[in-house]
Amino acid sequence: MNFKKDLLALFTALGIFILSFLGYWALSDGLLSIKPLVPADEDREKAIPELKQTAAGVEYPATPKLALNPEIKDWFTPEENDDGWDYDLFTTIDIAWDPSQAEYVPANKKAIPLPPFGVSLVSVGHPTYPYVLRSTVAGKSGKEEDREFSIENTLTKEWFEKCRLKRPLNDKTPVYPLEYKVVKQADGFQQKILVLEDRLLGRKVTINDEKALEFEDTIDVVITATDDPAKSWTFHKKGDDFKYEKAHYIIKDIDLVNKTVTVEKKYILDPKKGQRSDQQVLSLPAPVDPKSATPTSKEKDKTKLTK
Repeated sequence: MNFKKDLLALFTALGIFILSFLGYWALSDGLLSIKPLVPADEDREKAIPELKQTAAGVEYPATPKLALNPEIKDWFTPEENDDGWDYDLFTTIDIAWDPSQAEYVPANKKAIPLPPFGVSLVSVGHPTYPYVLRSTVAGKSGKEEDREFSIENTLTKEWFEKCRLKRPLNDKTPVYPLEYKVVKQADGFQQKILVLEDRLLGRKVTINDEKALEFEDTIDVVITATDDPAKSWTFHKKGDDFKYEKAHYIIKDIDLVNKTVTVEKKYILDPKKGQRSDQQVLSLPAPVDPKSATPTSKEKDKTKLTK
């Protein structure tokens, strides 16, 4: 280590620091006719003429403040059964089971009554062809085309007399007898069979003299509105649907053995809860016993006494 060289370097650095300090002080105070690096506040506009110029650009219009409705004086206090109401964690409320909504609700909440299902079943089964052969008589000529038939419409109770082959039943009924034959059954009895061409149905139908024909390839489900029996619908298979009184009804199942039809009803009871679905098995109304409907002599006497 050279002590003289180290001492010389120390004095050199110290001299450079002193000269730098004196130079910065002279520039800051404007000595030696040199402008200071940072002008004072009152001298900045003179030293920097750009500060006098207006700012460039476009001024944005002032945004109007939101005006409150003067009619609304205050917010309403939420009720206990309003949605979104946060209950006090330390004060429990009384709840009760509401069968109409199938959930627990506050006890003081008004329950929404369930509406009636709205529809009922009138009939279910295979549709029946109304025309039945009642009798037949061979013509005087002995020819088959002169044979005469008596045919009944079991629905309208209308009879068609002296019908012949390849002729309509009448001018208003485009049903044509085509072929007549007698078939011997296994029990030895003979069955009279008549083939008809029903131009309303667009098909050939074979009837007999025993009972009305059932179309086993077709199912008829007749449903009516409970509050308006004149309004009815006819369906033929599962999945058929219809809309009535803001509700959507769907045929879910058809039981021909038990004569019942399962119907699903979709509706909105409470808009806050969304769509609701109910399912009900509709059955045929029980037949009214005419004996029970007619009052007996004893019942008549009782009614006279009460009067």
